[in-house]
This record gives sequence, C-alpha cells and structure tokens, in this order.
Amino acid sequence: MSLPGANDGTASGRTGGGLSELLHAWRYFIWLLSLVLVVGLFYAEENWRGQWAWNRYKRAMAARGEPLELSAFVPPKVPDDQNFAMTPILAPLFNFVAGSSPGSSPLNSISPFASGYDTASSGLKATNAVRCSSWLKGRTDLPAWYAAFLNSTNKAAKQKGGVAAAQFTVQEAATGVLAQLAEAEPVFEELRAASKLPSSRFNIHYDDEDPAEIMLPHLSVVKRLTQVLALRACAELALGQTNQAFEDTELLLYLTDACKDEPFIISQLVRMAQLALTLQPVAEGMNQWSEPQLRSLQARIARYDFCADTRRALAAERFWSSAIVGYVSRSQNKLNMLESLSGSQPSGSDLGALLMSIAPSGWFALEQLNCSRMADECFMPMIDLASRRIGPRLGHMADERIAELSNRSAAGLYFHHLFFCRLLLPSGSRTAQKAAFAQTAADCALIACALERYRRKHGQYPELLSALQPQFIQKVPHDIINGEPLKYHRTETGQYALYSVGWNERDDGGAVGVLKFEEGNSVQEGDWVWRLP
Repeated sequence: MSLPGANDGTASGRTGGGLSELLHAWRYFIWLLSLVLVVGLFYAEENWRGQWAWNRYKRAMAARGEPLELSAFVPPKVPDDQNFAMTPILAPLFNFVAGSSPGSSPLNSISPFASGYDTASSGLKATNAVRCSSWLKGRTDLPAWYAAFLNSTNKAAKQKGGVAAAQFTVQEAATGVLAQLAEAEPVFEELRAASKLPSSRFNIHYDDEDPAEIMLPHLSVVKRLTQVLALRACAELALGQTNQAFEDTELLLYLTDACKDEPFIISQLVRMAQLALTLQPVAEGMNQWSEPQLRSLQARIARYDFCADTRRALAAERFWSSAIVGYVSRSQNKLNMLESLSGSQPSGSDLGALLMSIAPSGWFALEQLNCSRMADECFMPMIDLASRRIGPRLGHMADERIAELSNRSAAGLYFHHLFFCRLLLPSGSRTAQKAAFAQTAADCALIACALERYRRKHGQYPELLSALQPQFIQKVPHDIINGEPLKYHRTETGQYALYSVGWNERDDGGAVGVLKFEEGNSVQEGDWVWRLP
C-alpha cells in the first residue's frame, strides 16, 4: 500500500536530480568555456609577445643601419643595355629555370661551349706533386691537358692505353689545347664586349614566395667559364701570347666580380673559387706581363674585398632565415617543408611539424627573432671591417654555440624557440675561413705584382716589404688573421716566400697549408703561402 505523499517525494527527487544534472552540465560548459578562453588568451598573448619582440628587434637593427628587409640586400635593377648579365649568351639562364624540363642544365643555354673540357678534366690523373703555394698548383701541366683532350675524343687510342703526355713539348701541348678550346672563342668575345658595360645583375627571382626555392643556375655557368678561360690564358702564356693572355686574365677578373653584389653566401663562395682559378695565369705570367699590365693587374686585384662582401652576405642570412621561417608558418604541410629545407627528414621533424601545426603565429616570430639574433651574435663579430681582420677564435666559438643545438631534443628546441636555428644556420667558421683564405690570396697577388715591379727596377726583390711603399704599393696589406705584417723572406734561389700564419694562428715557417675540409672538419695545419710556380 502506498503511503500518502510518496508520489510527491518521487517527483521532488526527480526534480532535484534534473536540477543537479543541469548544474553539472553547466559546470562542464563553464569549464570548457574557461579552457577556450585560457587558450585564446594564451594564443593572443603569445602572438602579441612574439610580434612585439620581433618588431622591436627589427627597429633596433634599423637604427644601427642593418635592416632586415629584402630591399636592403637585393642589388637594384639596371637597364638591359647596361647589364653584363643580359648579354644574349647569359640572358636565357633564368628563363630556363622558369620553364625547363627535368634534368636539363643551365649550360645548355650557351651550348656548344668547350664541349670536351669536362671530359678532359675528369680524365686528368691526379698527381702527388709537392705544392709550392697554398693557391697555385705549380705551372699548368699543358701536356697532360692535351693528352686528356685527345683521349676524350679518340676512343681507339684510349683503348690502347691512351695518348701519353710525355710525347708533347709544352709548346705543342699549348697549341693543341688552344685548338681544342677554339669553339669557345665566340662566347668569350661576346663576354669580353659585355664586360665593358657598367653593371652586372643576374635576373634572380628574389620575389619567389618560397625563399628556400630561389634558384641560382648562373653560378655553375660563371665558374665553368672561369675554368675554361683560365686554362686558355695559361696556354697562351706558354706560347708567348702575352697580350691575348692579358685580355683573358682581365675577363677572368671581371667574371670573378660578376656576382659580387648578390646577397647569398654561396655566391661569395663561388667567387672565392673563381679567384683561385684566376690567380693561376696571373702568377704564371708574372715574368711576362709588361709594366703597364702589372700596374693594371695590381689596381684591379686591390679592389677585391672579400671581408666586406662576405660580411654583407652573412648579414643577409638574417633576412633569408627569417623569410624562410615566415614561409613555413604559412605552409599547410610543415613536415614536407622541413624535409625540403634539410634535404632529408631531420631528427625530431615529426614532433616539430606536429608542434608547429598548433603553434601560435607569435611562436614563429620568436623563431625569426632567435635565428636573426644568433646570426647577429655568432657570425657578424667574426669579420671586423674596421681592423680588417677575421678571427679564428670567434669562428670556433660560433660553431660551438651552434653545435650545442644538436644536443637538444626537438621539444626542447621548440619550446625555447631555437628549432630553426639548428635547421637553417650554417657553419660560421667555415665561411669565415674561406673568406680569410680568399682575401689572403688577393693580398698576396697584389703584393706579388708590386714585388715584380720592384725587381725589374732594382734587379732583385727587396729585403723587406716596407721597401715597396709608396712607389710600388700605397700600403702593404697586413695579415688578415692576426693584424701583423705578412711573413716575407727572400730565398737562396733569388725568389721569395710570402705567407700568412693561417687559421691555426701559428707561424709554421712557411710550410704550405691549404684550406680543405675532411669529414666536415677543416684542416688547419700549415701557413697560407704564396710562391711563384
């Protein structure tokens, strides 16, 4: 039997339960709303904090005269009729990039051009001859080159062991090499005429949306042109064709500066390689150049300033790194972007891509800030333009700081806004080493021209470099490594040795060292020595 009021109690209980459930539902909603608000506030705060810090850094850099905008680094456009790079042979290079078929080569735009050079070059046998100089390989082995050309075109002779270099005199080989390179003459004539124009600006697509995909097909072309032209100049010198060799050497010096204003480290590194090739005929012709030719070479070489050019390219790295980070922040597939930037799938890239996909825009701004700041703190001090020095110790410190990033986890790099620092920043000391090596080469070649002029007037080389001033050189360059005078002494054979202490900052008595890298590490022993071949 039911008790009176039992139904009312049941109804009241249900009403109380419904109210409780409703309150619980509202509480969950309030919690969810609070979480959304907290996340929203976090994203808003991070976006504001990142953009504020990044903009403040850019203002500070601009106040120092070092802006981070593309316009500050890109050379201004010039009219085609004043532009060396728009001569008909070179102009199609960047049209090729825009609509090329896979596997094509930018060299196709100037084909045919010294078609047998590459095959002959690959067929040259390496020798273990003792180097007389850090930059020069002794006199160009023209008989070996001519034999390599013949073997590359005569399969029957090659099958029988090949044509031997020993069967040619230097003059015969020089004549044969020039004949092999004759097909390049129209190319060089056009380039020589174009070199009289006031400017050189290749049509690089600086405004590409993805900065990491900007193509530089012209670099391989100008280097190849330099290789072939340097060989031709040396062959001309061997035949006593000094005026022709001088014209080619002038063009070589021009080609070495054709990419001078480009805001890329790789462009400067190619120029350094071009200079080393160019100095071969400069040195081989030292006893043949006339006094006016020596003065002209000296004045032209004095204009090389790899310290300033490399420092400017390093400054541009701050822009390129921040531009790449900005592009990745807008990318829909961040994992693919990370793989394309590193050339493979970097360690922790999956986690990094996942975290970046949910990161606020302010996180990318802080990554831009740290990339630029680390480049500024690590790279820029290595090259001191005021004292004209490049410091090995600062280079080592920069590499150590960047190497520390490799020991951090992807999550650690992410939360400290250092992910792209590890991914994008290059080896600072390697770049600084190559710049110092190239500038020392230019300085030694400059002094060599002055020494030769002194010898012709006085019958022997001077006892001290200071004797060259001011008649033969306005000011003798100092050692770019330590700021002290370059080492110099006359030899018993009537020649001389001129050298820098090199990257190890130690005088090794003129023991020839070269700049090379093995397994990622630089070989630093020996001095950087100039001796005539």
